[in-house]
Amino acid sequence: MKRVIHIKALALLFLPVLLAGGCRKQITEDLGQKVRGSLDKAEKMIDLSQYEEAARYGFEALSQAEASKEEDARRLACETHTVLSRIYLQAVQDSLAWEHACAAEQLALKIPSDSLLATALFLKGQVCSYAGISAETARDDEALEYTLRSLAIAEDGGFANIATDDRYQLSEIYVNKNRWNLKLDPELYEKAGQWLDRAEESDPGAPSVRSMRYRFRYLRQGKRTEESIAFCNKMLELAAEDNHLLRQQMYDHLTNMYLQTGQLEQAAASHQAFSYEMQRFIRQKEDKTMEELRLLYDVEWKDRQIRMRTSLALLLVALLILALASIYLIIRLNRKISRQNKKIKSVSRSRELLFAAIAKDLKDPYLDNIQDKNVLDFIRKWPTMDEQEIVRESAELAEGRDALDPAVARYVADLMLSRKKALSEVGLSEREKEIIALSKEGLTDKQIAERLFLSARTVSNHKYHIYGKLDVKNNAEMLKKAQELGL
Repeated sequence: MKRVIHIKALALLFLPVLLAGGCRKQITEDLGQKVRGSLDKAEKMIDLSQYEEAARYGFEALSQAEASKEEDARRLACETHTVLSRIYLQAVQDSLAWEHACAAEQLALKIPSDSLLATALFLKGQVCSYAGISAETARDDEALEYTLRSLAIAEDGGFANIATDDRYQLSEIYVNKNRWNLKLDPELYEKAGQWLDRAEESDPGAPSVRSMRYRFRYLRQGKRTEESIAFCNKMLELAAEDNHLLRQQMYDHLTNMYLQTGQLEQAAASHQAFSYEMQRFIRQKEDKTMEELRLLYDVEWKDRQIRMRTSLALLLVALLILALASIYLIIRLNRKISRQNKKIKSVSRSRELLFAAIAKDLKDPYLDNIQDKNVLDFIRKWPTMDEQEIVRESAELAEGRDALDPAVARYVADLMLSRKKALSEVGLSEREKEIIALSKEGLTDKQIAERLFLSARTVSNHKYHIYGKLDVKNNAEMLKKAQELGL
């Protein structure tokens, strides 16, 4: 039993930890989805050559990723830096591209992640390679160092795509190292060709637009015009009919090379084909741009609809809560008003009953204050109560726990004092009071005499004295006067 209790206690202790872990995992998953969504939008903007918009989505993804210190968030931030570096490379902003490539490298070392580190080094090599706009600014040796490090990591980690990119870039670096030489360095040229061959061997899509760009530049640098012409014609045969970008590039190269070799007729035909493919490419680009924009608009519209519906739902919930609170307050107010009305009615009713209880006491000064004739008529018609009845009625009112009006309470007290004073002034004896009480029960003189063990004559004498004290003439008047005095 003790073991079971201990197990339950431990479960309760670790339950918050488990719940926190589950919540943290859910938050991380939601964060990852947001970052991925922003990066996807950035990639689409890169394809559309809208680099400012792509950078905006990139920084949006970066701010989302940096909102958490989890390892997955750091990985997402590293990926975002690589995307931003690519954006600035294509926008020809080398300093910003270099900054984000370095940031990606530092994050990749902390995670650690070989694939991200290889990508960051590849980007650093690419920035160095593109920076060489003159012999003085050339950074080909740096580019070579970063790209070789990237290739070593990619080959060890089995990252085939990164390794292929590295090989293409190495070929281009060696071509760049030859571009400022007045005389072609055959050793550098041979290395460029070797890396290009290795890249195309590992590239499942070769020959492709990427391999074509590197191959064609390599052939032209070696002034291998006939091979370049054959290569371009081969690429045209392999290119899809709707790949207008590749086709117009090939026709442009062919035009230049036919002019160099004096083949004017072929140059004119290639230029005409180039113009046609260029127009088709522009139209295709516009169609693609419009389609991409339409898709982005649809996504934004759906997001806006979701936000609007969420806001509307929250507003409805708030209105419902407000309505329920208002109903609750109204019910409380109605109950309070009802209690107050009940209390007022009870006090009013107590005045009515108590005034009715002394209705026949016309000598009381309080009745002189009543100006309403209907009220006076009501009071005079109501049967008079004795003191015991007044006390009983007051007790019944008190049981309701409703306070009597102070004026009513004073009135009752003054009435009882007035009656007692009037009764004492009359000077009735106890025997005479007994005879009056028995007379109220409807007993005759003989019956009263039997009840009190007196003679009928004695009872008659007592009544005679009572008539004199009450200033009445007969039994009926005696009973009425006695009732007024509360007997």
